[in-house]
Amino acid sequence: MSQEIGREIKVRIKRFSREKGSWWQEYPVKVDKYTQMTEVLKRIKEEQDPTLAYRASCHMSVCGSCGMKINGAPKLACRTIALDEVSRTGSNTIEVEPMDGYEVLKDLVVDLDDFYERMYKVTPRLKPSQEVLEGKAQHRLTPEDQSRLWKFAQCIWCGLCVSACPAVKTDEQFLGPAAHAKGYRFLSDPRDTISNERAKVLIDSAWRCTYCYMCYEVCPRDIEPVEAIKLTRTFTDKFGPTGEASKLGERHSKAVEESIAESGMLQGGKVYLKTYGLVNSLISMMELMKDGKATKLIMEKQKKVKGLDELKKLLGERQ
Repeated sequence: MSQEIGREIKVRIKRFSREKGSWWQEYPVKVDKYTQMTEVLKRIKEEQDPTLAYRASCHMSVCGSCGMKINGAPKLACRTIALDEVSRTGSNTIEVEPMDGYEVLKDLVVDLDDFYERMYKVTPRLKPSQEVLEGKAQHRLTPEDQSRLWKFAQCIWCGLCVSACPAVKTDEQFLGPAAHAKGYRFLSDPRDTISNERAKVLIDSAWRCTYCYMCYEVCPRDIEPVEAIKLTRTFTDKFGPTGEASKLGERHSKAVEESIAESGMLQGGKVYLKTYGLVNSLISMMELMKDGKATKLIMEKQKKVKGLDELKKLLGERQ
């Protein structure tokens, strides 16, 4: 049967209830080339199983409420065409699960309270001057500022990036990619009046990102939260380190820059020593020696690259 007329697929959903725990349940659904996964779930709930629980609202990638795992990846169900998934995987069965990293309340519905708390920590709204609030002055964005900030203002709070982020799962002090995208949007807004307060919240957290780029991969609005995190790190020069992670990050960055300025290459041993200090470096070296991995660092010999003077000039220009 052609895709235009319709095709039956199988949808395997990971169900959950507090009484029964988790289990998988399979449903046959007839779809065509236009059928979104939100429509698939709607048909299952209305025609086969009214007990199925999921979130969906706008069906057009604006509200962000239909976040879930589809074939193992965090996605918005409304942006996912059922037959596209079948074609991509080569399987007639589509697996649907609740997002990782959140407490499951029922079936595909997860508790987003922690996500919202992280977002609220960055104060996701502009704080203009008192004169502007009183109508005595105006503070407008230049076209350049508007262009720079626009992308990061497009976050719809869907939580997909947080679900995909390994750093959020292992570091409670990391705010997560969505909060950083929203936080940077206001941190870099010239109209805002609480940059110091924002910096205290954002800078140390930014240095806790592992740059895995999963947030970039799953964002339905192409916001690139990891770019916001990189840009937030640059504010360390202005506001200074605000915690242990940012202090360590600053030392590492300076060590890398000094290594390149000295030899034109990254000298791993020296960078590690300057970053972590003598005591911690010795401890790490002893652990590496146990595993037979320390030889390379101990025997490390660096030759200066050609054109080192030109490289130093470039580093000077950057500063």
